[in-house]
Amino acid sequence: MARSFMIAVTGGSGSGKTTLARALYARLGAENCQLVTEDNYYFGRAHYGQAALAMQHAELERTFNFDDPANKDMANLRRDIDIEALKRGESVEQPVYEFAKHDRKVGVTKRVDARAVVIIEGIHVLSDPSFAALFDLTVFVDAPADLRLIRRIRRDEAERGRSAESVIQQYLRFVRAAQARFIDPARHVCDIVVSCEAASPDADAPPDADSIDRLIAPVWTQLQKLGVAAQETAQSPA
Repeated sequence: MARSFMIAVTGGSGSGKTTLARALYARLGAENCQLVTEDNYYFGRAHYGQAALAMQHAELERTFNFDDPANKDMANLRRDIDIEALKRGESVEQPVYEFAKHDRKVGVTKRVDARAVVIIEGIHVLSDPSFAALFDLTVFVDAPADLRLIRRIRRDEAERGRSAESVIQQYLRFVRAAQARFIDPARHVCDIVVSCEAASPDADAPPDADSIDRLIAPVWTQLQKLGVAAQETAQSPA
């Protein structure tokens, strides 16, 4: 297989980066695109020693700053992107992380096959500025801090079994400072910055099609210019 076209999508927690990455994946098609989540590269509990293995969920979140890239195996991510496989059009065995348990699935990996386009999305994918050189296109997704927090609360309550209060406490203890230190600087090295400010009044409602189109439009236009996405042709009137 020819070398893959590599896209990095980053931004703060709740910014809309996963929404954008999934929309690009859907539009490009599974036969042409692979989507990789950086979250699977969080270290498992065993990395922190015996005490962490016995900690309850809430205690882990009070003790460890999961918004610091030091808590992810970024060296392994770099190998998977650049040295070992994906960028060369090969495959990798990706770890699998369970947020509900704050741990990796022991002995379980997920095979990730390269495609013509590979999207890597996550809050830390460009926290190390040298990572930008691994990608052909880099995208920063921005959103106001209040919206990001609201989205994080809604997501963690619905998908990770957390309370709103625990999410707020973690935000004040770790997330807010980590955003400024580790995530926001990536805005200045990215090729494209997009804003995801649409807020649905219904917590369970997915973004509408128009919102998705507006979100991915700048990225899609650039992919067309680079010859990665097909140019859309106007249909002749009936």
